[in-house]
Amino acid sequence: MRILVTGGYGFIGSRIVEKLQGMGHDVSVLDNSEDYGVISTIDLENLYKWRQRKWNKVHRTSGDVTNRLNVLSSFRPRPDIVIHLASYPRAKIVNSDPVFGTNNIIGGTVNLLWHCQHMSVKKFVFISSSMIYGHFSAGTKEDADTKPSNIYGEAKLSAERMVTHYHTQYGIDYAIVRPSGVYGPGDMEDRVLSKFFKRAMNNETVTVHDGDNKVDFTYVEDTADGIIKAALSDVKNMSFNITAGNATSLRTAAEKIIALTGSDSNIVDTGAHKLYPKRGTLDITRAKTLLGYEPKTSFDQGLEKYYEWLQNKI
Repeated sequence: MRILVTGGYGFIGSRIVEKLQGMGHDVSVLDNSEDYGVISTIDLENLYKWRQRKWNKVHRTSGDVTNRLNVLSSFRPRPDIVIHLASYPRAKIVNSDPVFGTNNIIGGTVNLLWHCQHMSVKKFVFISSSMIYGHFSAGTKEDADTKPSNIYGEAKLSAERMVTHYHTQYGIDYAIVRPSGVYGPGDMEDRVLSKFFKRAMNNETVTVHDGDNKVDFTYVEDTADGIIKAALSDVKNMSFNITAGNATSLRTAAEKIIALTGSDSNIVDTGAHKLYPKRGTLDITRAKTLLGYEPKTSFDQGLEKYYEWLQNKI
């Protein structure tokens, strides 16, 4: 099967490409190779090399999902399935440039959907975010109220609505995946756990925003497996929480990392950050029941694997 992965050079996307190739699929990638100023150019190049170390031959299109010609080029040959991960990666970045960020998330999704419509793509898989729920408590299901608390969440929710609209009006089958707190080897150095590790490994103060806030941290391999199951399943036109199904407080996460690294770091809690909602454990019953999804890596196991990679990276 021909599968196009947008954002295929990214943290999650690169794992999906590797796994799909291992399953015998013909995979192509559309990616703009942009880091949005998170890490240096040299570090980014090395990171891309590591992420692609197990790839076989991949048809690559360098470009942006908002550019029609770039997308058209990536659709040759026509894919059977499009897995769309490419977007501004985090709430903080979208909030800092909301015009470009929302156009990237919403406009890029519509651009891809338009091409799917005109080229008869069988299924469109949109990678959304748990941020679409806004503040939520433990056990939140896919049909819960959606009240995003930041621009990133609003943009992802708007893109979801475009996906369902294209299904209703044009018959494009879809799956929507809502991940949470993805972490693990190959991650950039600007997510919460990578920041905790960096500070702990340097014996610096670990800063947490609202240590009691819980995040459903999910190991990257589990996230990639869940997305692939959503893409290849005969189940369609539904949304899925693809997470670990077991949230951990930010303070506990920081404490675990400090203990794991043998650090002398202390923890300073700066209180709630207006950009980030109160979160908890997401209900993954639907994904387990309909997709056969089952997270395999506990939080402690994931932290150990991530730490081992960071040590070798250094």
